[in-house]
Amino acid sequence: MNEEYFEANMKRWNERVEINAQSKFYNLEGFIKGKSSLLPIEVRELGDVKGKSLLHLQCHFGMDTLSWARKGAKVTGVDFASEAIKLARELSEELKISADFVETNIYDLSKKLDKKFDIIFTSYGVLCWLPDIKKWAEIIAHFLKPGGIFYIIESHPFGLIIDEEYPKRFQTGYPYFNEGKAIRFEDESNPIDSAKKLENVVSFEWLHSLGSIVNSLIAVGIEIDFIHEFPFGFFQLHPEMKRGEDGYYYFQNELFNVPMIFSLKGKKK
Repeated sequence: MNEEYFEANMKRWNERVEINAQSKFYNLEGFIKGKSSLLPIEVRELGDVKGKSLLHLQCHFGMDTLSWARKGAKVTGVDFASEAIKLARELSEELKISADFVETNIYDLSKKLDKKFDIIFTSYGVLCWLPDIKKWAEIIAHFLKPGGIFYIIESHPFGLIIDEEYPKRFQTGYPYFNEGKAIRFEDESNPIDSAKKLENVVSFEWLHSLGSIVNSLIAVGIEIDFIHEFPFGFFQLHPEMKRGEDGYYYFQNELFNVPMIFSLKGKKK
């Protein structure tokens, strides 16, 4: 059944690549001119990457991957959408930024890549596309060198249960404890640019509790250095959120003081 879900998601993401690349949100034009696509938290928390090998899981069309390369990392990006990887490779060549990009579902990555990395990085809207969080952690442990760093910054599972249809009040619309169960969505709009309509309207997502994410990493030998939580998001998940000068989206209602992003950094034993 997961293959059917992955196929639907892949078709939708392939269609979204061109729309996202043209959007103000991604600001590809600014990136091409030298602007980093990375946000302040991951730059500060991950620190110096110069000379380190870095594997970026679920990299979309590679802007963050290439931004880490601009900071001196030796990067490899992975994504399952062929159109995303195609654009990532084109950007790498056009900007003369050295990078490798692998087209695959990350669950099949060991069939396509035989290498260990100093750093594994993943960010912003990635875990909801993965049905098996334990297998995800095993993949991280497999590709990470002993002593290597794993870093994730991602939507907080608590924030993801907010019903986005209620802009003036907080109301839950999705289950927090829902491990392994796919949630079906049918929506012709692209979250990044709602004016652009999609032909591939069906997608499937999975919700994972913070405990399941953390414990899956601990189980594979990742020693957790920190977990940080933040009351703002990386995109307008809820209509009441407005974008700040730092690039993050903030609730305007002080009563909506809930975690919307978390970051985690750990080291492989």
